[in-house]
Amino acid sequence: MLKTGDQAPDFMLYSETGDPFSFHQHLEKDDRFHLLVFFRGEWCPVCNDQLKELEQNLDTFKELNVHILAISTDERENLNKMKETHALSFPVFSDPERNAAEPYGVHYHNDDLYEDHGAHGEPAIFLVDNKKRLLYSDVQTGPFGRPSAEDLRKTIKYIKKTLKE
Repeated sequence: MLKTGDQAPDFMLYSETGDPFSFHQHLEKDDRFHLLVFFRGEWCPVCNDQLKELEQNLDTFKELNVHILAISTDERENLNKMKETHALSFPVFSDPERNAAEPYGVHYHNDDLYEDHGAHGEPAIFLVDNKKRLLYSDVQTGPFGRPSAEDLRKTIKYIKKTLKE
C-alpha cells in the first residue's frame, strides 16, 4: 500500500489519440504537481459531475500549478465521447488493463459483486509533486464520498504551504 512520501509509481498508458504516455517521463518534462483522478467510467453520473466540477475550477488548479490527469478502466471511445460532451481540457486516459490503477491501489471490483456496468475501477485521487513523491491520496470503494474541487484546493494549498523540500 502506498504511503504519503513514497515515490509515485510509474505507468504507461495511451492518450486519447493513441500516443504512448509514460507518467515518470512526463514528470521529467513538466515540473507541476499532478492530480491523478481515477474514476469509474463515462457511464457514471457521479464521475461526470466530478470531472465537470474539476474543469469548472481549472483556473484554480492552474494558479496552484497543478495539472489534472483523469484515468478510467472504461474504453477509450467512451472516454473520448465523454471528454467531448463535457469539453474537458485535461487528458483523460483509458486504463482497461489497470496499468496505472493497480500500482496505486485503486479499488476494483469484478462484475460478480454489483449489478452496475460490470467490472470497473473505483474513484481515487492522488497528488504527486515534481519530485515524484506521493503527497495526498483519497481512495474510495464506491462512487460517493469524493473530495470536492474546493476540498482539493484547500488541501493542495495547505500541502504547498507546509511541504518540506
